[in-house]
Amino acid sequence: MSIFLSKFRVPHCSIGFQLCSVATLGKLRYTTKVKCELDATTEKAIAEGGLKPRKHRGRIKCNNTAVPPEIHDAIIRCAKDHPLKSLIADGQRLSNCVRSRKWYPLDGTATNRGAERAIERTPPSARRQDASVFDLHDEYSCLTQLFGRSDAEYAVLRRIFTEIAQRDPELRPRSFLDFGAGVGTGTWAVADFWRDHLFEILSVDKSRHANDLAELVLRQGDPNRASMVRNVFYRQFLPASPDRKYDIVLSAFSLFDQPSRRRLYELVDQLYGTFDKYLILVEQGSNAGFQLLDGVRNHIRRNHDADEKHLFAPCPHSMGCPRMIKDDGTPCNFEATYTRNFPAPGGHQYGSILYSYLVYRRNPPDSAHGFPRLVRPTAVRSKHCVCHVCAADGQLRDVSFTTSKHGQIVHRCAKASRWGDLLPMRIQWLNGAEDDEHSVET
Repeated sequence: MSIFLSKFRVPHCSIGFQLCSVATLGKLRYTTKVKCELDATTEKAIAEGGLKPRKHRGRIKCNNTAVPPEIHDAIIRCAKDHPLKSLIADGQRLSNCVRSRKWYPLDGTATNRGAERAIERTPPSARRQDASVFDLHDEYSCLTQLFGRSDAEYAVLRRIFTEIAQRDPELRPRSFLDFGAGVGTGTWAVADFWRDHLFEILSVDKSRHANDLAELVLRQGDPNRASMVRNVFYRQFLPASPDRKYDIVLSAFSLFDQPSRRRLYELVDQLYGTFDKYLILVEQGSNAGFQLLDGVRNHIRRNHDADEKHLFAPCPHSMGCPRMIKDDGTPCNFEATYTRNFPAPGGHQYGSILYSYLVYRRNPPDSAHGFPRLVRPTAVRSKHCVCHVCAADGQLRDVSFTTSKHGQIVHRCAKASRWGDLLPMRIQWLNGAEDDEHSVET
């Protein structure tokens, strides 16, 4: 290979182009040296049940999510005398601020000079941004959150709940705790799946204005109407009793509000000790959001690794995040697409949001635990496709699937999979030591 590259020349081309071509050829190597064993449930459904490979059990079927029509109408009624045009514009500015939000732990134990030196050593992606921009301190700021963020946050939560419902069809939660509930998007999403089974929904947010607006939305903009979701209770603080358990505990886009790393980990410990079936932590899919969640994940792994709870998603393993080990400045994030509630004049009807998340589960792992997770869009090419996956061995890998080497069903399943989906198969990597560096993601 080295002899071939040394003789590789392109006539009438510059030296820079020749060097670029050589470097490109050296990087574009994917491995097909894998042994794929299709999941038995999927194989049976395709062979006997007539299931199409593009609808395999690893697909998360949730695209272009739109809030329910009754919620959309309630949002308009809640605006009252505020001009819609201003709310839409301010909501868009708020969404832009959230996407670029940074976080830095301001621990009070350090001196001012020591804190300044720590901030200087901290990369810009990890520094904390002033939280006053995001405080829901009055009715208008809450309406801005409702108009600017509710559609995107609802799409993210609905996608996460869709995966949980698909992998755990027997789930019948009786209670739900939403910490940092904001305007109530978590309640909207969980009610779409388990409305008939939930007997207690506790919505916790430090802003009383946000709690009032969340309740008004569920009452369709009229405080005299009955709530669309029953048994919803609003609080400004978490329950004082440490023995109180909730089947599903959610904290979505609220961990940034913690003033210090110590307070953040104390909150995580409290939420981790509160859930009985699922714990869901969600943040913006930026470098800052991903690094914050990775710190939370390492804290949980160090302090809570001896119990019966385990990491359910997105990772197919319980080891350290390979993105952090690779340290290439790329966050582990996923995409949710949604239909905008109120498109700006001349704007697009559909939007997308990048998010990072962690889901912990009590009880033994399900049958899909260990399936490779697609961490980037599938590259579909002529007669083959390349999947960028986080594998069960804790490494990021690029693998090329072809019909001739892996069979038509495996190839079609991989070709139809999208960013964030699971590949319904067990993969055994057959690379030798000399080829391993090329099989890991570049």
